[in-house]
Amino acid sequence: MMTMKKTLQNVSKASLDLLFPPSCSYCKEATVGSDKYLCQKCFSQLKFIKTPYCTCCGRVFSSCDKNHLCGDCLKPSWAFDKARSLFSYEEVIAGLIHNLKYSEVMTGFNTFRWLSKQSALLDDLTIPDVILPVPLHIKRLRQRGFNQALLLAKSLFSDDKKKIRHDLLARQVDTPSQTGLSGIERRKNLRNAFVIKNPSSLNGKNVLIFDDVFTTGSTIHECTKALKLVGVDRVEALTICRADKIFS
Repeated sequence: MMTMKKTLQNVSKASLDLLFPPSCSYCKEATVGSDKYLCQKCFSQLKFIKTPYCTCCGRVFSSCDKNHLCGDCLKPSWAFDKARSLFSYEEVIAGLIHNLKYSEVMTGFNTFRWLSKQSALLDDLTIPDVILPVPLHIKRLRQRGFNQALLLAKSLFSDDKKKIRHDLLARQVDTPSQTGLSGIERRKNLRNAFVIKNPSSLNGKNVLIFDDVFTTGSTIHECTKALKLVGVDRVEALTICRADKIFS
């Protein structure tokens, strides 16, 4: 019975592939006969983050063979306890994220769920009690219609959806665009931008903050400051990619 069911499923999939050929999520080239969401050419351009990297902020190194603290993290720099990113920022990842945020290509969430399973970085995180997507200000949310961080979190953590809370961390200031700002300017721009709702529900918890891109770390840093003020025990962060340069 199971063999017959499997055969019918394969026939059905093959028929759909003929009628609606699957294509690469980035370049749109056909990927018939593959369960992948990216063609081989685009997949090969991805820069998965792997050893060596900073054990605190996740910054990538190029000329050593072991994970260790980077120069910034040897001194008190961050409010968060650990940050990890799945990829270094490059053309394919940037394009996929841009399509999610601005082109309403919602099928991209399946692509990121698939890509996350190709990375070992998720195993480097503490199992969280609560997962908090970085929020948009209500004005920006109304303009875009959705928060990509929330939808990405639901895709990557499909087995832990009950842990995902969008009602506890809020952006109370509609901050100007961060594009082109330095790390210091970004922190100043985001100062007091985030507030915690129902703080008692987070007291003593291990929290995972989730966002799409780690650029200077300012957003996650400011979110963490708000969380630590209400008694959160540990804050770790996960982003799809990080946009800083690789250090030697």
